[in-house]
Amino acid sequence: MTDQTTDHGADQGDHPIDVENAQQLGEYVALLAGAADPDAPAITLDTLDGYMTALLVGPPPSAPIQAMDALFGEDWPAALEAQEQTDAFMDVLHLRWNEIADSLDPQQLVEAPEEMQLVPLISEFDDETKAQLLADGSLTEELLERLPSAGAMWAQGFLQAVEDAGTWELPEGDAARDLSLMLEALEAVTLAEGSSERQAYIDEAYEEPEGVDQNALIDDMLFTVQDMRLFWLQQAALKDAFSEEGGSPSELN
Repeated sequence: MTDQTTDHGADQGDHPIDVENAQQLGEYVALLAGAADPDAPAITLDTLDGYMTALLVGPPPSAPIQAMDALFGEDWPAALEAQEQTDAFMDVLHLRWNEIADSLDPQQLVEAPEEMQLVPLISEFDDETKAQLLADGSLTEELLERLPSAGAMWAQGFLQAVEDAGTWELPEGDAARDLSLMLEALEAVTLAEGSSERQAYIDEAYEEPEGVDQNALIDDMLFTVQDMRLFWLQQAALKDAFSEEGGSPSELN
């Protein structure tokens, strides 16, 4: 089992999430993953949460059902229908979708840009859980070493949504370069700890690279996601303005 934590992101006192709902969503995701093609990529609660966050951040307007179809295929409801759990699952899914949407409210992002609003669902294996899994044989030392770092699956879900959408491309220019740098902050979280690629990113991105760990990368990723929400709203406003004036979208940059 993974320990679903909210160590990363906003203080739940200001931005509470329904923990029981998150746990139920995790159970449903595990059920769907178990019914999926064994050769398909593993999908976790983190993956789904990151994917839905990207759908709410960037263009075009979307719905949580898109995340389910993309991650589990269009036949995903069958496993739930077999247990008459479809309606209950949709309620749980939409509650989490609305929580993410509320945390990305543009007004609060503009009024408090230095405050973390997001509370992502990021799984972590604490030391006690690792020891228990090793003791009961659920996990081997080899598999333990191959576990992705905290936040990696969430970032992978987000980046998959970006790729699947096909709407995050911008004409060459300042805005496109800004977007590329923001996406690099998410990619950094997926890089293996201790890898030369990860260290190269840290050395280039931070004035004081010493002491930058996975937690720091996750925090910066989440602030970047909040910035991207405002970035895309600005791009949409500029596009509308140019359309009214008969300008070209390429002039946005």
